[in-house]
Amino acid sequence: MEDLLGTIISKKEQEEIKEFVSTLLLLPKEDRAILLSNANAFKARSDIEKAKGMGREVV
Repeated sequence: MEDLLGTIISKKEQEEIKEFVSTLLLLPKEDRAILLSNANAFKARSDIEKAKGMGREVV
């Protein structure tokens, strides 16, 4: 499994993810929820922009 992960996500990115998750775990539950909610909104917005760029209609 780790070999597969290494082909998809670089070691540097894996370390950044581990650091991010470690930081999240130190935060109070409410703060963690806000950060993750904002991250989800950012990803959705990014996905919409990508779809628009590919000529897809976004509903």
